[in-house]
Amino acid sequence: MKNNILSHITLLVFGVLAASSCNLTKEVEIELPEYVSQPVVECYLEPGKPFRLLLSKSSPFFDEISIDSFAQKTLLSGALVTISYNGRTDTLSNQLSLEVSPLRVFNYTGQNTVPATPGTEYSLYIELPNGQGNISSRSIMLKSVPIDSVKAEFSTQADTLARVLTYITDDLNTEDYYRRLLNYSSLDSLPQQDFLVTDRFSTEPIIAFGTGYDVMRGDTVINTFFHISKDYYDFLESVQLAVIGNLNPFAQPSPIKSNVTGTSNPLGIFTCLAYDRKVTIIE
Repeated sequence: MKNNILSHITLLVFGVLAASSCNLTKEVEIELPEYVSQPVVECYLEPGKPFRLLLSKSSPFFDEISIDSFAQKTLLSGALVTISYNGRTDTLSNQLSLEVSPLRVFNYTGQNTVPATPGTEYSLYIELPNGQGNISSRSIMLKSVPIDSVKAEFSTQADTLARVLTYITDDLNTEDYYRRLLNYSSLDSLPQQDFLVTDRFSTEPIIAFGTGYDVMRGDTVINTFFHISKDYYDFLESVQLAVIGNLNPFAQPSPIKSNVTGTSNPLGIFTCLAYDRKVTIIE
């Protein structure tokens, strides 16, 4: 009996050693289809600021990204870019410009500033160089929805952490789309919240947007509340879903919902930015 037990133990140990010595990993080579680059447009018409646009081209997911490659390989130069409104047409020059806070880069810049009049319709037209096609889009300047108030609320008097409540008044007679950005300290900080919502869920005109209990006395809170178009809402939502999909190897690719069209098969967004902003120091 003892010999049988020892034999079984010997065989078990031998089996474990044999299994551990085997390479159980296997390299699999996957052939990806050839990537077809697309022109990408980002143009946000902000009242009181110059007409500015970023025109680039999309890159494969596994391409290396650097400042040199972005300037030389990603940015698209030599295009004719025009924006028409109120019976006039502005041609944007192919020159770099920067927005410092928050940091943004543009490679086409106009001489005139964007009118703030709600209801103004803007038309974008881009003719790419070397017969690569065209791009067009339209957008209407919406009326900004003001922030009524911003309040800090501590759960008890002894608490050191508070939540922030932001109140706006919604028009129940129209279907509206909103984006609420929340930054701490400065606009260059990473947004603590980037929240998209439609007023279809609300039956009352007063809407409150809250946070967790994560701010202290002396903290600076910057609320930016955008009144956005449906196509910008759809674009932002699709970008968020695409980012989530890229982080999950088992997720299906999520397409970007663009509002730019044309013979060049473009991606991107052309929209107006109507917003109100309040800076609050927690007391």
